[in-house]
Amino acid sequence: MNYMPGTASLIEDIDKKHLVLLRDGRTLIGFLRSIDQFANLVLHQTVERIHVGKKYGDIPRGIFVVRGENVVLLGEIVSENC
Repeated sequence: MNYMPGTASLIEDIDKKHLVLLRDGRTLIGFLRSIDQFANLVLHQTVERIHVGKKYGDIPRGIFVVRGENVVLLGEIVSENC
């Protein structure tokens, strides 16, 4: 596999399920549909996951556009049990 610098390395992750942690503490889970050079993201079938103790609930959000400067963490979700 060839190394691609910056956000270009995320091209291979398009259409995969990702977890995104935002700067304000929110957690989003959705399918990555688009990304640009500023790391702005478009997520599809997005849910916002709310944690209370050891339990959690998901709030459907639909299509979600995230400005790149607000992304703290972006990771692919491999298991369907989350």
